[in-house]
Amino acid sequence: MTTASRFVEGEKVLCFHGPLLYEARCHKVDTEGEVDLYLIHYNGWNNKWDEWIPETRILKFNDINLKKQQELIRHHKKSQSRGKGKKVSV
Repeated sequence: MTTASRFVEGEKVLCFHGPLLYEARCHKVDTEGEVDLYLIHYNGWNNKWDEWIPETRILKFNDINLKKQQELIRHHKKSQSRGKGKKVSV
């Protein structure tokens, strides 16, 4: 682990998994070349979903990012509801 790692082991974070942000915990930090990778466990998910990810998919757990999480959920729900009932032509 480099001393410049943005996140630390045990830190509560928000992580992108697909288009949404999920609460998670950083379990380990490792450096691959010049890139820090973080072993993430998503809260409430089975350990089989734990994964090593770059910091580009991680946000600090704070009020601003929690609001961003809620905005993404609202936007995702709207886009999902717009697609219901539409037939797709092949």
